[in-house]
Amino acid sequence: MALATAQARLLRELRSRSKAPPAIAKQAAGGDSPSPYGRGFKRLAHELDMVQPLLMAVWRCGAVRSVAVACLGRCALPASATYWVAYGMPLAGLSLGLAGIGLLRWAFSGVPGGVPFLPVETAAGFHFGASREAATAARNSRIRASFETWLEGVRPCPWLKSGELCTALPFFWNRNRGGWMEYERVWLEAADGEPFAVDWVFPPEGHDPDQPVVILMTGLAPSKHWTKTGGFVADAAWHLACRRGMTVAVVVARGTMDTAVKANLFHGARVTDLRDVVLLAEGALGAACGENGKPPPVFAAGYSMGGIILANYCGQYGADARIRGAVNFSGVYDAAYNMKFEYSQKTWQAYLAYGIKNSFFTEHIRPEAVKRGVDVERVLSRKVTSIVDFDADFVAVYNGYDGILDYYRDLSLAAEEKWKNVAVPLLAVAARDDPITHCDALWAKEFVGVNDNLLYLVTECGGHVGWPLGWRPWLQNFDFMNEAIEVFVRAVLAEGS
Repeated sequence: MALATAQARLLRELRSRSKAPPAIAKQAAGGDSPSPYGRGFKRLAHELDMVQPLLMAVWRCGAVRSVAVACLGRCALPASATYWVAYGMPLAGLSLGLAGIGLLRWAFSGVPGGVPFLPVETAAGFHFGASREAATAARNSRIRASFETWLEGVRPCPWLKSGELCTALPFFWNRNRGGWMEYERVWLEAADGEPFAVDWVFPPEGHDPDQPVVILMTGLAPSKHWTKTGGFVADAAWHLACRRGMTVAVVVARGTMDTAVKANLFHGARVTDLRDVVLLAEGALGAACGENGKPPPVFAAGYSMGGIILANYCGQYGADARIRGAVNFSGVYDAAYNMKFEYSQKTWQAYLAYGIKNSFFTEHIRPEAVKRGVDVERVLSRKVTSIVDFDADFVAVYNGYDGILDYYRDLSLAAEEKWKNVAVPLLAVAARDDPITHCDALWAKEFVGVNDNLLYLVTECGGHVGWPLGWRPWLQNFDFMNEAIEVFVRAVLAEGS
């Protein structure tokens, strides 16, 4: 009853601060084709032109190449026996057998001729600096000890050692444990007049003011609502709310998940939307507690693009971040450095770029893009095949940046020494085999010796968003990431922090 009352008070405060849902034409929310060629043969030719880089990227993917070659080798071995024994052709059988063995060897050691994976210099382990301040040193030591204790019980999947498979397979076999959850959508209006939303999720027993609140940031502009995708955000919201009794706020990127924009689309360098959500949480939680109550601490976690934005937010707002700590999964601190990661651009980024083209280029946005100087025909062609290409030819131009490097400076925590301003514990969790964002783009070795608030947990294997656990990883979903958030939050809040 007490928790239900606390939730009712918080809901009242959130609703009082919520704007009316925006009245924007339905077509602006997406669902139409990005093709500017109408229907017929020209439309088909254009669609094939867009798909071609995607098909090339699939073959360049190391995991796909290895699986394909392994299947060929597996078929060649029994065929060799058939030719040798059944047909009495030992030479043909021997040749097929040797070919099969060679193909299997290639499959496990790496098929030659592919795009090389940029070598990783950052060592696996928990990294942090030795602070001169006793309180900060004690906090960092406590966080590391908490993670070391937790990691002793973590059992990575023993048969899944490919970062690409760790990234892809969880989205096929993980259950959507958070798909049934109800949420309260609160609408905010940014300073530029654009509406955007944040979805509040409460524990089944109700909002507990004695438990922390966690703000979750999604990856790159998801088209479907987080309850429908069944990815990390839905799983983390379920874990934190239903297992741990925490209230969760999911930030909805502009123009995604059943929302629309007038003109100013989502982009990765904008931190003001997150700022508005933090201020909303601070104001509503404080008012719900009353004059004599103490509002719960607010933390934040994000993955991939959400982690990049979150880290950049901590750097830009510094001591005024108004959160107790943050966790960044698989998000780089230096986007310009990640441009060196050719493997990412020629494989996984092609898939991401294809999806974001379909998401961004609605009938509503296309004329605005032309007006702002975007070469729409070029962007919607095979000439723009990666996220780097898309950022250069669309995002930077559409948002008035002086080229892609100017955009990446605004987006990156590492640029302009913003990383020195981080004043709350910021934990970066990354895998050395991440095929999309390169581990070295976090600058762990260089940053920990200067800013004691920057901490790193680097694993040998795990992929981009995955870290599968146990012999049957589909039973544990995204629990590595879920529990990492929880371990971090509890360690920061532990006595003496």
